[in-house]
Amino acid sequence: MAGQLTVIAHLRALNGQIEATKAFLTGLIAPTRAEPGCVEYWLHQDDDDPAEFTFYENWTSRAEWDKHMEMPHLKAFAEVRDKVFELQKLRLMTMIGDPVSAR
Repeated sequence: MAGQLTVIAHLRALNGQIEATKAFLTGLIAPTRAEPGCVEYWLHQDDDDPAEFTFYENWTSRAEWDKHMEMPHLKAFAEVRDKVFELQKLRLMTMIGDPVSAR
């Protein structure tokens, strides 16, 4: 699947905001997975540092991810960010190998 986009986003809950961050981020899962271009959307919480969260996402294309970033639930993400969590690193990568589902 040429052009598939992988996104890895590392976030950190601000002091005392772990549960609020977790609740907000888990609320993004269902609406995001329902979007047409979403292939995978997984949220992880670090076992050693529960304030650390990571999204692992795969999208059919960069254009579909760009549409995702304009969705109302992602607009809410921008409003909440820096109040309960901070985005530490965002990586956008083009998949160059065949996805597992292509086997």
